[in-house]
Amino acid sequence: MRLSDLFNISDEDDTEVLGLACDSSKVERGFVFFCLVGQTSDGHTFAQEAVSRGAVAVVVERRLAVDCVQIETDNARKALALCAGKFFGNPAKRMKLIGITGTNGKTTTTYIVKSIIEAAGHSCGLIGTNAVEYGGNEIEPTLTTPDPIDLHRTLHDMATAGIEYVVMEVSAHALALNKVDGITYEVAAFTNFSRDHLDFFGDMNAYAQAKKSFFTIDHAKRAVINADDSLGSEIIRAVHIPTITYGVDNPSDVFGIDLEMSAYGLSYVINMTDRVGKVKFNLTGRFNMYNTLCAAAIAEALDMPFSAVIAGIRNVKKVDGRFNIINTAKCSVIIDFAHTDDGIANILRAIREFAPARIITVFGCGGNRDKTKRAVMGKIVSTLSDYCYVTSDNPRFEPPLDIILQIESGIKEIGNTNYTTIVDRKEAIRAAINMAEKNDIVLIAGKGAEKYNDVMGRKQPYNDEKYVLEIAGESGF
Repeated sequence: MRLSDLFNISDEDDTEVLGLACDSSKVERGFVFFCLVGQTSDGHTFAQEAVSRGAVAVVVERRLAVDCVQIETDNARKALALCAGKFFGNPAKRMKLIGITGTNGKTTTTYIVKSIIEAAGHSCGLIGTNAVEYGGNEIEPTLTTPDPIDLHRTLHDMATAGIEYVVMEVSAHALALNKVDGITYEVAAFTNFSRDHLDFFGDMNAYAQAKKSFFTIDHAKRAVINADDSLGSEIIRAVHIPTITYGVDNPSDVFGIDLEMSAYGLSYVINMTDRVGKVKFNLTGRFNMYNTLCAAAIAEALDMPFSAVIAGIRNVKKVDGRFNIINTAKCSVIIDFAHTDDGIANILRAIREFAPARIITVFGCGGNRDKTKRAVMGKIVSTLSDYCYVTSDNPRFEPPLDIILQIESGIKEIGNTNYTTIVDRKEAIRAAINMAEKNDIVLIAGKGAEKYNDVMGRKQPYNDEKYVLEIAGESGF
């Protein structure tokens, strides 16, 4: 590809482009380097390194003293997203993309949508927190929504493999950082909105604005919105693209009634614009009713057969790290990714619906992330659990004990004493299982399917489910 294929430049500056990079250490000869400005870093300071490594051009937001073609823009992140699409041959235009945003439920909903599309006889790729999947390939993810270069490279590979549809999680960070600019989704869907990521956005309003920005003609042809969510209601009133609503409590195009739940899943009667049927889903919880309704509404927007909706929902046997149940002779263990105050409250309330005895919860909060939710989560977990162990969860560059003390402050504030603090996550899980008696349920929250523990910049191999099975094997239960 020529530089003139990406930018409006003079003939004398035109040259061949062999790659794109926004990390100077990944620049090779013939690359274009994008100087991205973040909260804690400025790519302009690495421009000279990029040039010395062979960059043929640098995309800048201010003029630099470097001997290289400089392309000035007021938004290097947007330029990167648009150029990445062009460089990889605009693969998003060769498939039908579905983007799902919201605080909770994105991962589970993407798997349900994928299953519905496949039940309708189409191929579908998936991009999200758990994995990148297409055509029998499964790739370890880097971010919920990949950076533009990785995203368009992945979409190119999917299109080349003949994939027809792609369903992906679109995070608020991705929207705020222009990662998906230039992509027009067939459907943009919204799950729900609650406290998270305030370390990045600063306040709930800025976080909400990022979510709302997805539902415009620039990003999507159609919208699917949760009518029972307060931010969802705002989006419905403001949106200017065709919209399908879903819900339980408010009038909606796609809705459910007669919910029944157990430890083995849920069932309810769904109405999809006057097509009525019985939904059966292998994961339990009212929140999963919403996830299935969202997926059904997306299917409606894509004109998928009603039979494929019912079959696709039923065909999802498990979503890694989402309400995964391990039944042992001693107790039942549930592993879930819930890491927000709203998410963990939903999980605990769902478990209480069928719990025959006590709920013992193991949880923590991530380091270098939203600190405002720590005390709140402490209050919620202590209130909704019979007992809890406050422990470490990806402390990153924060001292784990500092995080635990902030969580504990919320528990102390409401005067509860039904908890123990144990810094080592393995020790906390072992203590919770040792404490459990027959019919008790141990909830291990926060990490889900993650295969690492992030400590001081190192991702140490670790997985909650694997460790629970190790304990069960050692103890013979």
